[in-house]
Amino acid sequence: MRVGFLALLLLAGCAPSSMEEYRAEGESRCRLLVRDLEGIENRQQLLLSEATLKKHFDALIDLMIEAKKFHLAHPDDTSSEMSAAEEVLQEELRRIYRLEGGREIVERAQSEALIRLDAFERSITRKRESNRL
Repeated sequence: MRVGFLALLLLAGCAPSSMEEYRAEGESRCRLLVRDLEGIENRQQLLLSEATLKKHFDALIDLMIEAKKFHLAHPDDTSSEMSAAEEVLQEELRRIYRLEGGREIVERAQSEALIRLDAFERSITRKRESNRL
């Protein structure tokens, strides 16, 4: 029992406590994804990296969902400008999209995470609408 409580405290202590901390974590995850994308030069390498890319996208979406929850609970804590890491990620994704089948492979790697994000966003919209009634 004591070990479980201690583990819970450690996990709670590691969670970001401001939008700025969520932004820093997001930038870090973007840099990791960019590093893996930079190593991809052709379709075969992209196919071999698909599972790794999926993990990156899952982690980014998880962070986005947690950041949105935090923002809903703390609406005065904002940080919205695009970071250099996000810009580099966009450039790398555009490069990967130009590879043969690149767009389709990346979209397949992103699909489950984006479905989760969409479901989360729809649940927020439903809650807002039900609160208005």
